[in-house]
Parts: sequence; structure tokens; C-alpha cells
Amino acid sequence: MRAAGWLLPLFTYVAGAWGFYIPSLSPQTFKVGDKVPLEVNRAFSEHVPLPFAYYDLPFVCKPQHIERPWLNIGEVLRGDRTASSDYELVMGKNTTCQVLCAKELSAEESVEAGRFIEQDYMAEWLVDKLPSATVYMRPLDKGKSYEPGFRLGDYDAGRKQAYLNNHVSLHILYENHGTGRRIVGFEAYPRSIQNSSGACPDLDDPEVAKLAVGQKHSVRVTYSYSVHWIEDASVHWSRRWDRYLTTSAQVHWYAIFNSAVIVLLLSGVVAVILMRMLNRDVAMFARDLADEEAELRDDIEETSGWKLLHGDVFRAPAYGGLLAPLLGTTVQIMYTAIATVALGTLGILSPSYRGGLLTTGIVLFMLLGSAAGYYSAHLYRTWGGRNWRKNALMTALTVPMLLMAIELVLNVFLWYRASSAAMPFSTIVLLLALWACVELPLTVAGAWFGFRRAPYSEPQRTNAIPRPIPPQPSYLRWPLSVLLAGALPFAVVFIEMFFVLKSIWQDAFYYEYGFTVIIGLILALTVCETTIIMVWLLLNSGHHRWWWRSFAYGASSSLYFFGYSLVFYFTRLRAGMPDTAGLVPALTFVLHSLLFTIVYALCTGSMGFFAAYFFIRRIYSMVKLS
Repeated sequence: MRAAGWLLPLFTYVAGAWGFYIPSLSPQTFKVGDKVPLEVNRAFSEHVPLPFAYYDLPFVCKPQHIERPWLNIGEVLRGDRTASSDYELVMGKNTTCQVLCAKELSAEESVEAGRFIEQDYMAEWLVDKLPSATVYMRPLDKGKSYEPGFRLGDYDAGRKQAYLNNHVSLHILYENHGTGRRIVGFEAYPRSIQNSSGACPDLDDPEVAKLAVGQKHSVRVTYSYSVHWIEDASVHWSRRWDRYLTTSAQVHWYAIFNSAVIVLLLSGVVAVILMRMLNRDVAMFARDLADEEAELRDDIEETSGWKLLHGDVFRAPAYGGLLAPLLGTTVQIMYTAIATVALGTLGILSPSYRGGLLTTGIVLFMLLGSAAGYYSAHLYRTWGGRNWRKNALMTALTVPMLLMAIELVLNVFLWYRASSAAMPFSTIVLLLALWACVELPLTVAGAWFGFRRAPYSEPQRTNAIPRPIPPQPSYLRWPLSVLLAGALPFAVVFIEMFFVLKSIWQDAFYYEYGFTVIIGLILALTVCETTIIMVWLLLNSGHHRWWWRSFAYGASSSLYFFGYSLVFYFTRLRAGMPDTAGLVPALTFVLHSLLFTIVYALCTGSMGFFAAYFFIRRIYSMVKLS
């Protein structure tokens, strides 16, 4: 009860942290008459996972001189390509209409514009680090919600006709701060207006014709824009991201309640198993007569198959030279995830720090290479390994190079499609340099220390001859046992997984780190308890090769994870969309989902392995005492 007394307030505080962030240490204040730069970034779609640099679109206006700011590695990897523009914004100066440019679209460019509009692409511009937003009114409180970006055009499915938005009305919201003003909102209201005159159109005419594109003939387009500065005292600069981050906390609490019920049931099963063993051991010690003790011991040996394996259960695993590097790298990944989520929960990773989540994760992963080398080498020595240099090299190479190889294969296709999601060659060189100059030396140093640490002292000696494994029941055979082990952990995370996938693939801001912490803790408990139960059943059936099995049981929910990702693709991303994007978007989604699945499998697999390892060490140390 004491634990419950402080756990409940702690969980409440952590869950509430999803709406807390530190926006910036130095907000920018503009004075009336100051120029406010508008930067263009990229075009993206909620249904096609292929972003493009805005100026790579053949039908938009491009300035003669383009300035490109420095981008961090996270921005590059998420497909950002920020660049300057010719849009003129002056603080406090409203502009009814201003022509940006007049452009003659060739037949090919017109067809390309129609294809982007049909695939529901949106443009992302930036003002004072705020992305342009499409405005929605919430039905309950009549407040505003923002969706990042605005549509390049509208598509009439009945007529199979695309209309290009060539005029945009920009509403810049601000609050007064002393003698200056701070920007608190950036709203975009695009329109399609038939205009080839090279001058501003009649914006007050509601019956004006729309600009049709997508046909195989040239089109003359006049791009124009309006600017309106609007004071909004209801939003303070420190809370200006709230309209982008609106979400339903009720759904998350439902997921947490559902997960908590599963954990309680599993905890009960594990408690029954442990109490059953402890009661038998206590009963054995309580016997005074030798014949009664011997009779009880024989009964235990006959009914408890796990005790018969005391001479085989700690036999070094097959391919331990591979398992140790996998576990060591997983510790590195988990430490990285914990540190990154902790920074997000504390509000340090603000949405205004574009690419901050990826950049922080990559830097932490490189710096934590020492943890991977240390734990890998220690397990490697415990299992009788002798070549610590080989172990260190495998730890540094196996997982990072596997993930990099998959990403490089995908990168070839992204280069072919000229997508901004493709890593530039300089970024690839930078990542390889970070690996060679930071992670590799730290991994070797960690392995040097880990190998010199005394190996784990197992509570039982290993027999010279392995015990034969009897035939296993059907529910403990591959692959049924793995599918059974993964069902409950997936049931814990599948609701939160929807929000994560939506954030990744539909460009929604994910800032619910508090809920992520709670769900992550519940997932860890579920994976550990499920693996303990499955390994307990495995040992009782006489199967002593549990090392890889425990890892597989822990990672088994990754199969459901990958399957759910495919369901999300067909039901959310591609739902209602024409099949005009080709192979590359589908390949992009599948290979990136495979990367996420591998990382998830490594993390949950290591949770299951270490839980089973310490569980087995504990129960066989009790056998030693008896």
C-alpha cells in the first residue's frame, strides 16, 4: 500500500508531462516594420511516404538566389530541405494581394502537378520555426486545432480533375510583448483561382473558376499571396505549440488500463509459480525425519522436471559469440531510448528543435557504445569466450551495419525518385565517420573493461554430457510457442503504437512522452513475465536449451508489430488513394517498418532474456541450498 501511495501520483505526473515542453531559451521578438523571413521546406503526403524538397517540384516558383540554412542530422534524415523564399512579410503590414511570379507549365509539368495533388501532397513552410498550418475548429470547445502543412490543391474524384492552389492567404498571429511582438501562430488558407494575367485576381469573387491542371497541355499560372497580421491575446508564446499537439488523453488512459489488467493477471501467474516452489522448499526444510525428507525430495524430483536439469541449464548457449553482441547492442539501444524519452518527458526536446529527437538519439547511441562493449564482453567471457577483440568488433558491427545496409539499399531507390528522404552522400560519410571515430573506439574500450570483470558465478555445475531433450508438447514447439508468447505484449502496446505510426508516417507531432514512459514500463513487465512463464514451462518439459528461446519469446511480439504496421499501411496510408505512386513508397514503408521491428525485437528480446536468466539463477540457487 505504501508503494501504491507514491506510484499513483508519480504516474499521474509523468502522464501529464506529454503537454510540457521547453520551447526555447531565446524567443525572437519583432518590431513593427521588421522583415519576417518565410522559409519553404518540403512537400509531403499523409498517404505516400515520399517527401520532396519544395523547390524540387517542377510547378512552383523558385527565387533566383536560394539560401539554405545549416540542417542538423535529424532534419536531414526526416527529409527536411529548408530554403529561403521571395515571400515578403513585414511585421504589422497587411498585404491584400501580391504577385509572386507567373509561370508557364509545360504539359509534363501540368501532369506532374496533377499527380501530386491526386496523391494529397501538402506544402510545409516555416515562419519563426512554426510550420504552416491548416486550421480545424474543435466541435466541443470551438477552439482551434492545427494540422501541419497545407494542400497543394484539390482533387475532384468524380471528374478526375486536379485543381492547383495558386493563391494563399497567410494569417500570422502574434502577441504583444513590451514594445515588440512575438509570433504565436502561422495559418495558411490556400485557394485555386484561374488566373493567367500575371496580375492579382479578384479575391472577392466567390464564383471565380478554379485552375485545372493534370491535362496534357501547357498551363499559364500566376502565383499570388495575401498577408494578414492578427493579434491573438489568447495564446502566449510559451504555449504556441499546443494547437499542434492536441490529442485525446482518454484513449491513452484506456490503453494504460487495458495494459495494467494484463500485467496484473500475468503477475498473479508468476506469483503462483514462485509461491508453489517456495512452499515446497519450506516444506522440505521443515521435515525432521530423514525418511520423510527423502520421500518428499523424491516426490519433488518426480513432479518438478526443472530440477532434473540442474547440470545442463547453465551450459553455454550455441552461437554464444553472436548472442552476446546482440544483447550488448540491445543494452546500448535501450539506454539510448531511456535517455531520449527522459529528455522528452522533461520537455527538453521541444518541437521547435526540428530533428532534435533523431539527432539526440544518434548522438546518445554513439556515445553509449561503451555500454554495448562492456555487457557483451562480460557475457561472452561468462560463456567461455576467449577472443575479446573479436567480440568487440562483432558488437560494433553486427546490428549497426545491418541497419545501415538496409537503409543504404532503400536509399538507392529514394535517390532514383529524387525524394528528400534520401540521405545525401555527405550524411552517409558523416554517419560512417561517427561510427568509426566514436562508437567503435568506445565499444572496444567497454569490451576491454567488461572482459576483465569476473564472469557470472552460476549456482550449478554443468555436466560433461548433455541430457537428451524429450519430445515437447505442441504448445512449446516452434513457431506456435513464439506466437503465443507475443500475443499479450502486443495487446499492451497496440493502441499506443497507432499514435507512434501516425506520428512517423502522417507527419503528426508525437509529444506524449509521459504516456510512452508508462506504456513502456508496462510492456517491460509484460515481456519479462511472459518470458518467465514460457521458460518455466520449457524447463518443466525437460528442455534445457533456453537461452535463444528466452530471447525469441521476448522478441515474439515484434511479429505482431510488423503485421500491424502493414495493416496500418493499407488501412490508413493507402486507403482511398489511387495506385499511382509505384513501388518505391511501398518499399520505403516496408523497409522502414522492418528497421523499427528489428530494433523493437532486440529490445524486447533482451528484456525477456535477462528476466529469464535472473529467474533461472534464482530458482537453481534455491536448489543448491536444498
